[in-house]
Amino acid sequence: MPNLNTMFERDQAKILASVLSKPSQKIDAITQHHYKNLATGSQVNNEDGTVSTVYTIQVDIEGVPTLIPTVWDGQILNEKDAVRRAKSSGVEWPTASSHSELRKFDQGIHKNMKDISAKEAQAILDGIN
Repeated sequence: MPNLNTMFERDQAKILASVLSKPSQKIDAITQHHYKNLATGSQVNNEDGTVSTVYTIQVDIEGVPTLIPTVWDGQILNEKDAVRRAKSSGVEWPTASSHSELRKFDQGIHKNMKDISAKEAQAILDGIN
């Protein structure tokens, strides 16, 4: 039986190599927030052993469906505080013409989010900035 840890490490190395080989690669703001929280240790460590790095919600900002994170500084914020924080960040959060379209986008990016080390997350951020 294959060693799952070895397979995971190999997959992470492939992702890292892919990102680093394309320094001009653009990553959406939610995924970038995911990597920043991992790199800085600002994720939420849940009781069940999982981590939350973005815990996204959909809101309307100026009438536009917008996807924002609720995880900031190691805490999951309520909607009002998350909106305030997202707006003040100056980041262009993902938007769509409808909430259903935005939900599909959110589901897609979450499939690609991995729990990687802080060092790996920082290397990815260094490769896109």
